[in-house]
Amino acid sequence: MKLLKIISQKSWLLLVILLTALFLRTYRAGDLTGFYYDQGRDALVVWNLIHQHKFFLIGPTTGIEGIFLGPFYYYLITPFYWLGNGNPVAASFALALINVAGIYLIYLIGRDFFDKSIGLLAAFFITFSLPLTQAHRWLSNPTPLPFFTALAVYCLLKLIHGSKSVWSWLLLGLSLGLGLQCEAASAVFFLPATLLILIIFRKHVNWNFKLLFSVFLFCLTLLPQLYFNYRHDNLLVNAFKRFLVSEKSFTPVLSGFYTQRLAFYFDSFSQKLLLDRSWAILFFTVTATMLLFNFKRFMNRSTAALAIIIATPLLLLLFYHGNNGYVWDYYFTGIFSLFVLLVAEILVASAEKTRLFTILASFLVCLFLATNLFHLRNYLSAGTDGPTEIVLGASLKAVDWVYADAGSTPFNVDVYVPPVIPYAYDYLFLWQGTTKYHTVPDTHLRPLLYTLSEVDTPHPERLTAWLARQAGIATPGATVKFGGITVSKRIRIAL
Repeated sequence: MKLLKIISQKSWLLLVILLTALFLRTYRAGDLTGFYYDQGRDALVVWNLIHQHKFFLIGPTTGIEGIFLGPFYYYLITPFYWLGNGNPVAASFALALINVAGIYLIYLIGRDFFDKSIGLLAAFFITFSLPLTQAHRWLSNPTPLPFFTALAVYCLLKLIHGSKSVWSWLLLGLSLGLGLQCEAASAVFFLPATLLILIIFRKHVNWNFKLLFSVFLFCLTLLPQLYFNYRHDNLLVNAFKRFLVSEKSFTPVLSGFYTQRLAFYFDSFSQKLLLDRSWAILFFTVTATMLLFNFKRFMNRSTAALAIIIATPLLLLLFYHGNNGYVWDYYFTGIFSLFVLLVAEILVASAEKTRLFTILASFLVCLFLATNLFHLRNYLSAGTDGPTEIVLGASLKAVDWVYADAGSTPFNVDVYVPPVIPYAYDYLFLWQGTTKYHTVPDTHLRPLLYTLSEVDTPHPERLTAWLARQAGIATPGATVKFGGITVSKRIRIAL
């Protein structure tokens, strides 16, 4: 990859990649942003903080009953909701900027601890990956995690390479703590991984009192949850004990469970580069072959540290059976970028050895770009009026139609969404009604009723039953559709 070596010397190229990453993560955000149960719940919490000054000690719930994340994510997005006058797109833009900064950190890790061209190729892969672009556009608490993980890894690598800077210790503790508040499912495993790396490479680390600063900052990030736990009779600690001890969430099993989990791992990671499974198998077969033929080139502290950080959650989650055994793709949000960096290292380092590997690596890069550009184009140009399409743009059109049709007449709203609780529409009616229309749906029964229902493909019978109940309450009138959302104007049969 001599061409990449030459190109990587151009300082403007990194700027082009980062600006492209920002464009891909913000283009049509007002239309394509997903705004559902979690987003509505979070927006309502932030709204109450801004307008009613309701502060809080915990953040979003996890998938485990009784265990909550810290409040950092809510406080992180609050200024942007305030600057955007309640617009969720403002927070979405902020998360996109944070992830572009995370891409820059991945580049720095590549440049400072491997090779500048490795950092550049990793940034290129992350920028144009459709799944990573979509993940970075997700208005949810795991989304900032890649930035904090990359920052923690950068500081950790500096430390095991002999850094004496107090900032390396301080930022390591702070980034590990804040990352744990964004998504505990994978970030919690960074703690044993970090400790293991520091122990393995202890001879290269400048151990001194600065370590205490790191531990202090990490513990400081836990104070809100600890205080909440104290005020609520050990709710968090008891839930954690039940999860680990009573429910035996981490236990070995003898079945096809591991085969299924490993297949899930492969799909989750490979699809970050190639969506098609057949092409992904080819891509990683060639990459694994390069790794085997050049294994000694990867025997260094930096590669070992990255491998430990990536492998730790994967290994421990092999034994995970909690939360009904569910392991979701976003559990690995923090390590996908590190995985891509390792792939970039294998391709670049192998290409330097033989002409054959240069050709193969170039082919894989071109294959990645061609397939992802095709899917990115389709994703960013997609309409919002498809029969099952439910995005922020369609939801806002539905809300605007209700307000425009009702005019000054008081009205009620009833909403059906598959997750049952319509937090998203609760927020959209509150936000638009307060800032634009200066009225909100009435809490007392009114003759005028509007029903909004989202398509429920997995369980259409539930939607049918809900609509049948509505037919017994009010007579339907005008009905319009906005993507997968149906809005009906109704007049109550009797009050």
